[in-house]
Amino acid sequence: MKHLIVVNGNAGHFTPEFESNIEEAFKGLEHEVYKTTGPRSVIPFLKEYLKKHEKDTVRVYACGGDGTIHEVANGLAGAKNAELAIYPIGTGNDFVKIYGGLEKFQDFKKLIEAEARPIDLSKLEGEGIKEDLYSINVINFGFDAIVGAMGNFYKENGLPEKAKKKGLDPYEYALKNDAMKHGRFNNIEVWADGEKLNEKQMLLATLAQGQFVGGKFKCAPKSDNTDGLIDVCVLKTMTFLGLGMIIGTYTKGKHLDRKRSKIVYRRAKEIKMAGPREFDVCVDGEMFKGNNFTVKVVPGAIKLAIPE
Repeated sequence: MKHLIVVNGNAGHFTPEFESNIEEAFKGLEHEVYKTTGPRSVIPFLKEYLKKHEKDTVRVYACGGDGTIHEVANGLAGAKNAELAIYPIGTGNDFVKIYGGLEKFQDFKKLIEAEARPIDLSKLEGEGIKEDLYSINVINFGFDAIVGAMGNFYKENGLPEKAKKKGLDPYEYALKNDAMKHGRFNNIEVWADGEKLNEKQMLLATLAQGQFVGGKFKCAPKSDNTDGLIDVCVLKTMTFLGLGMIIGTYTKGKHLDRKRSKIVYRRAKEIKMAGPREFDVCVDGEMFKGNNFTVKVVPGAIKLAIPE
């Protein structure tokens, strides 16, 4: 087996101490380190690397946050000789929470010894998507995707002076200025395996293989990434009061504990979403725009090393 350690080169993770940790853990094993050079740079590198070593099993260690995991998963999807291991050192670290959290994943020796098991991915298709695009965690659109898209905009282009004076970060300002004002009435219709889940407007929707999103929200508490299905949850448009009443429940993952008139929950193999205008779609944190998308489950699309 070959061991390839992928480190987010833009996050300052590859310190002398971290390098020493790698060398000690992989001593005597065939291994090499790759530092990413920019967004999605690792994807073509991994595809070429796996072709070059097609006769070997390659375990790839994604060292970074959920964005790094997303990109590495996209580089490995469908490759029969690839295995994914995760060393989470990001901000939210949402994906590994379904396996109990950080502690057992932040140990290279446990990752080296771990058994790799097949898990499902979701595949997004639609306008403007020019290459295969997979989600290992959560695809979301509506209210929270607007926060993500506009937060990115303010991060890149700067905040208005009034927001700076209040000490808001780009995403706090996007929440208060954009999502709260314009994000509760999204003209997006959703179908799960042909069943229409809402009429015209909705608040937000999540299509999940993982369970957590946004660092703290347990959006898909019943999701199982080995069942060959995608967990679909649509929150219908609601008042500010209704949103305020449900946000705590949604954060804790209690929103599916009983039937609620404003929540539609399904498990499906294929989801379609469409709107009269472009809307933002967040794929494991990566943003896209379009007005017509299809998401399909890809059972057993990748092997994940899960420490005991």
